[in-house]
Amino acid sequence: MKKQERMNLLKARLNRLSVNDRDNAGVCRKIRREIRRLEK
Repeated sequence: MKKQERMNLLKARLNRLSVNDRDNAGVCRKIRREIRRLEK
């Protein structure tokens, strides 16, 4: 999968999870870390 595609997918998932942010804090943190890694 291309980097840009992967980033878009992760960002979309992050937006969906952010609605229940309290419950998914660890998951959101992991996704954000992966997005940052892909942006480099």
